[in-house]
Amino acid sequence: MLRKTTVSTFLAAVVIGGMSLAADEPTAAPVAPAAQPATSTVPAKEAAPVAAGRVAGVVHFKGERPKEDAVDLNADPVCAGLHPDGLHRTHIDVDDKGGLADCFVFLTDAPDAKYATPDEPVELDQEGCTYHPQVFGIMKKQTLKIVNSDATLHNIHAVPRTNKEFNTAMPTKGGSVEKEFKKAEEAIQIKCDVHPWMMTYAFSMEHPFFASTAADGSFSFSTEGLPDGEYTVKIWHRVLGEATEKVKVEGGNGKLEHTFERK
Repeated sequence: MLRKTTVSTFLAAVVIGGMSLAADEPTAAPVAPAAQPATSTVPAKEAAPVAAGRVAGVVHFKGERPKEDAVDLNADPVCAGLHPDGLHRTHIDVDDKGGLADCFVFLTDAPDAKYATPDEPVELDQEGCTYHPQVFGIMKKQTLKIVNSDATLHNIHAVPRTNKEFNTAMPTKGGSVEKEFKKAEEAIQIKCDVHPWMMTYAFSMEHPFFASTAADGSFSFSTEGLPDGEYTVKIWHRVLGEATEKVKVEGGNGKLEHTFERK
């Protein structure tokens, strides 16, 4: 503390003594302030919009198909009348070029985003004592409209693992009910307890990047809202199981082919 006071007194004396000397010296020119870096007026480049295209492809089957099962329709004369030549349960539906129907194809690593739930319902029809389609995708919380096009009693019985089960009788031709799955879930079995051969599968999805294969094995889904990049695709079939492939999306478009083999 004492050292600090002594130094301060000495400095004050030097400053006072120097004031008279400074009066005889010429006044120095003021120093110009340092130049500031120039600021760019060019706006930042915005990210390129995502191009809306499609991921498309074909699923093939190679190998021996299992024997089709003949369905006993005697218990329901309406079903028997709709199939005078009989009804066979097709386990693996393949066209003459090897295209595999009724596969479900979807991205497993779609971006974690909030996707809008479509307003229009997905329709599941009970026609000819068969479900149409045999497998389908639906966004979670999207309306599932179930229709009975047969003049006989059906019951729609969903057996999910994480969603809520429902079991509704549908006795009237032209009647319909509406249901929904509130959670994402793969391969939800839907069956008719009146007609045990009737069965279909639903995939309740977080995102819209999915499709079912048509009779020729082809599929496609829109990439609207999907950035370009490489993604993992799962291909599911109720008998052949599942497989994964990679698809590269460029300019909103991508192509994919897969072959299930069975010896």
